Order: sequence, then structure tokens, then C-alpha cells
Amino acid sequence: MFESLKYPGTKRYFGGLIVSMLGTWMHSIALAWLIVEALRGGGLELGLQQVFQFVPMLVLGAWAGSLADRIDKRKLMVITQTILGFSALTMAAFDFAGRATMPIVLCVSVVSGLAGAFDTPVRRAMIGDLVPQLLVPNAMSLNTSVITSSRVVGMALGGLIINIGGTKWCFLLNGISYLAMLAALSGLGTREHRSAPPAAGKGGVKQGFQHIRNTPILLAAMGSTTIIATFTFNYALTLPLLIKNEFGLEADSLGAVMALVSLGSFAGALFSAKQSAPTLSMLLAGAAAMGVGNLGLAQSIGVATCSLAGVVMGLGGGLLMAQLSGLLTALSPSSMRGRVLALQSVIFIGSTPIGGPIVGFIAKTAGTRWAIATGGIAALVAVAGAGLYTSVSPVQPGRTT
Repeated sequence: MFESLKYPGTKRYFGGLIVSMLGTWMHSIALAWLIVEALRGGGLELGLQQVFQFVPMLVLGAWAGSLADRIDKRKLMVITQTILGFSALTMAAFDFAGRATMPIVLCVSVVSGLAGAFDTPVRRAMIGDLVPQLLVPNAMSLNTSVITSSRVVGMALGGLIINIGGTKWCFLLNGISYLAMLAALSGLGTREHRSAPPAAGKGGVKQGFQHIRNTPILLAAMGSTTIIATFTFNYALTLPLLIKNEFGLEADSLGAVMALVSLGSFAGALFSAKQSAPTLSMLLAGAAAMGVGNLGLAQSIGVATCSLAGVVMGLGGGLLMAQLSGLLTALSPSSMRGRVLALQSVIFIGSTPIGGPIVGFIAKTAGTRWAIATGGIAALVAVAGAGLYTSVSPVQPGRTT
């Protein structure tokens, strides 16, 4: 399960990443609470913020992945991590001064979104340079585990910090946390970081799409995940509304529920890392668990039932994300890894500007519970569609089923 961590570069990289991600998740819950509580926003405002933050990934993510295959990944990460850190500190400065407004939130979200569009694919592609090819799927699953485990602590800690000192301290701590990632990057030696040869030729993004289209397993996995990412992975929007408006609770309760969702994701990612090879059937099992969890969350009557459904939802989401990362890396050449992983990031993050406003509109017109239930139904439909597609499509010999 932890075989990739025997390499010093991997330990150093993941160490910096987990500190940085702790700050990121604190920032995430603080931003949602700032909009709902201080700025008196609702589903539409939360959806609008996600549009501004994640449209850059939708527009630039695939091209950024092609760039990651062609230039020094470490140098690009230093630039993107620095910009993300300054964005968080800017948000903290406005909040400390009592001048945080919705236009300020949207402006900072655009800047961090632009940096994130380049940072996400290169950060994930760089993991393949830290371990031998055989261990890349394991390292990718551990990467998902790091992100989800940091979310467990980060969300809960963020809720407590908001109750004690306000959202501004979460923004400040996030800005400082990027120093850990910068230190980890500067400490990587040439033996610990084996850069893949830059991709040659033109048509980088197009080649990534063609590779997925010509691999039925990847096409089914990416197609089903696109639907789920658009309509189901929106609990950063729906849970604050459920906790605040339906249950009448405060930020610490939101942090606790988010942490339990993340705990489920962590367990799903660790389970994926323990598997000998990623499979489409395991990915679809995770997607089905997400659907069931969302439907349960829509029917929850309090924090206890909400948390139980959240754990199931998180377990499925962690398994799905880790299995998809494993499939993409196992079935793609190293020279194309940045592009295909960027397309995954476009699906998970870039779909938010599309799904966020839709889910926010459903929450405003039909209610929060219907918005959550829509995600559950979409996930189960995606599972059925992927299963039907693979049953009639030829599977290439030697591919992971």
C-alpha cells in the first residue's frame, strides 16, 4: 500500500503536499462560509464563485497538461505555487481589513483559478517522475490519499478556526502553507526527480483526446466520470446549504461533516492503493457508492444521518478518483501522462463551472435536497451507461478491465 514512500523524493514531495493541502481545504470551507454567512449569499452565489474559480481549468486545463509534457515540471510548479500563495494572502488581507465583498472574492478566485489550471496537471504528472513506472499507479492512489486525508483534518480544523477567530485566519494559514510545497520542490535532487523526456511534435492536446477515444476502457471511465463530476461532486456547494439552512447549524458542524466525507474518501483511496491493478469495474463500484450516498444525504434528517451518508459518498468518490488516476497512468505512455491527467483535471475541476450553477439553481428553486438527489441519480445513470458501453465495445487485448 505504501511502497512508493520508500523513495526519499516521494516522501519529501508528499510531505510538502499534505501541509499545502491542509491550508487549501481550510481556505475552501472558509470561502464557502464567508459567502453564506458574512456576505449573505446562497446557492447561486456559491455557484458563481465556483464558475470564476474553475472556468480557467475548463478552458486552459488540457493545454496546460500539454505544456507539462514539454517543459520542466518543477520550475512550473514553483511559479504556480507562488501565485496560489499570494492569492490566499490577498484574500486574508481583505478579510482582516473587513473589506471582503463578492467582487473581491470573484477576482481572487479568477487569479487562483488561472494558477490552478496549470498547477493541477503538472503537480499530478510530476508524481510519475518520482517513482519507477511500475509504481506509478500506487503513487497516484497515495496522492489521492494525501489529498483526502488532508481534507479530513483541514475541513474540521477550518470549521474550528472559523468559530474561534473567523474566516480570515484560514486564508492566512493557507497562504503560509504553500511554503512547505516550495521547500519540498527545492529539496528534490536529480536522483529523486527523473524528468520524462519532453514530448515532441505538434498536436499535443489532440493526441491526448485521441488516445482516450481509442481506448474503450478509458473512454468509458472518462465519460461516466464527466457526468459524475458535473452533477455529483458538488457537496462543497450543497453541504453548506444543508448544514446552515436545513439544520440551522454553524461552521464547526459543517467542518465535522466535511471531515467525515473526507475520511470516507481517504479510506477509498487507500483501498485503491492496495489493489494490484486499477480496473473499470472498481471505478464503477465507487461511482455507484457515490450515487447511493448522495441519495441518502438528500434524505438525511440530522447531522448523524448526514454524516453516515457522507462517509459512503466519500468512500465512493475516493475510490473513483484513485481508480481513474491509476487507469490513466497504466494505460498511457509516460510522454503523454501530463495531457491525459490534465484531461482528468478538466473533468473534475473544469466541469464545476457547468455543474455548480445548475446545482445551485436547483437548490434555489426546488430546494437543497433535490439538488443533492440530482447528483445521486446522475451517478447511477453514469454507471449504467458505462456498463452498457463496455458490454458492446471491444476491449483491447492486454488492457485493464
